[in-house]
Amino acid sequence: MGKKTLYFDSFCGMESYAAVENGKLTEFNYESQSRKNIIGNIYKGKVTDVLNGMQAAFINCGLERNCYLSVEDIFPDKNKYDGGDVDIPTELNLKVGDEILVQVVKAPVGKKGAKVTTALSFVGKYLIYMPNTPFIGVSRKIHDPELRKNLIFSASRKCRGDEGMIVRTAAPYANRKDADNEMEYYRRMYRAILEKFKKAPVGEILYTDYPLFMRVMRDTLLFDVEKIYVGNKFVYDSLTDIIKVTGTRVRNVVLHDNGTDMFYDLGLTPQILELVSPRVELENGGYLIIEKTEALTVIDVNTGKFTGEDSLEHTVYYTNILAAREIARQVRLRNIGGIVVVDFIDMDDEKHREALVEELEKALENDKTKCNVLPMSKFGLVEFTRKRTGPSAASQFVRPCRYCGGTGISYVPEMTILKIRAHLLDLLSKGNRVVCIDMNAGIADKLVCWRELVEETQQKYPLARVYIIPHRTYHDDHFTMRADLSPTFSIPKEGIQLY
Repeated sequence: MGKKTLYFDSFCGMESYAAVENGKLTEFNYESQSRKNIIGNIYKGKVTDVLNGMQAAFINCGLERNCYLSVEDIFPDKNKYDGGDVDIPTELNLKVGDEILVQVVKAPVGKKGAKVTTALSFVGKYLIYMPNTPFIGVSRKIHDPELRKNLIFSASRKCRGDEGMIVRTAAPYANRKDADNEMEYYRRMYRAILEKFKKAPVGEILYTDYPLFMRVMRDTLLFDVEKIYVGNKFVYDSLTDIIKVTGTRVRNVVLHDNGTDMFYDLGLTPQILELVSPRVELENGGYLIIEKTEALTVIDVNTGKFTGEDSLEHTVYYTNILAAREIARQVRLRNIGGIVVVDFIDMDDEKHREALVEELEKALENDKTKCNVLPMSKFGLVEFTRKRTGPSAASQFVRPCRYCGGTGISYVPEMTILKIRAHLLDLLSKGNRVVCIDMNAGIADKLVCWRELVEETQQKYPLARVYIIPHRTYHDDHFTMRADLSPTFSIPKEGIQLY
């Protein structure tokens, strides 16, 4: 893995961050005041409903939708860490009206509210402090067995009572004093939250995580960072202060203040805009198609322009290997969570099929978010899961089309005319004498020429008058109707009388 270059900017209440390795964008995120990340926030919540059959409850945290608390989410995902055992409860023991401390672990998705837990945790540079979860763990990215054993022993000596701790990847590079100070800092913070909880109203935020740029600096091993570009003076000053206080060795922190947009000037904008494109090009001429559905994400691999110079099997295998590496980059870059199904190009050689799955697993190891890859099915499909850690890039960058309702399609003119006919006949059947239809100019031309509709309405409602008002700015599918019982209803001058 090559050295990273980090980019931070802030403008008009929007913070943005990007990471680049070997000229390719590998991470991108942005947060605005209106869509701020709530994962890690701690709220004073109130139980509004208990689902005993599911061992779950709905909690009012003052958010748009009630949050969901399940007995399965009480303790953090221990599969990500190695450490001691902890007794996992099988019942919530809550009743309606209880006021409790909860922390958001999954952001709202679609119509679903946020997922919360009662097992609070505070993420630091060197450790994750858990004040009421007696679990000692260590990151699996620390590979040395002896070092892991020593870190777990040291962590267990620091914890008191029901406290727990997870040792993070950066811990071996910290001096003992810094790690101890971090532990004490979060202990004091937890005590302050408990005091604030007693007087706070339901729904109040008692703790919120750091701003985006500070979280990135906290979670990044900075010896992997070659250079940092900053497009905002305040963020630049804050970063340099953090680097001075922590004694971090980052030589090149550059303030980009030449009067241009940093991402555009440094050539990252095209890569950022590609994050919402379903098509991703591979370096050999092949390509991926990435489609998100309600239940899962589907990725299709195609050879495209690549025909190869050897056998068909070798051409397909080479394309699939490139696709596996690019898929790992894309799910991380787009922050795709949940179930991902990949339809690789069919291969006959069983060794190639096994090697492909191994390549995908290897590529996903660089992802900070937990992934679990299953063997290739007999249909050539590979399934893997990636833990949801927040909104995907697509959900942040785009919104459903107000014309097509988010389907990505629009009606053919004939279907639009059938919809107009249904509404028109409904209004006329209710006794309306005059109907005005505001619609797209191109569709209006087709409607005027469609004599069958004219003859039908004339025959059924001979005393009615129908007018069309064409609009060149209207979308093809869009139309509105105005109706009146009186034949003296005022008609706009631009109206065209249908009959």
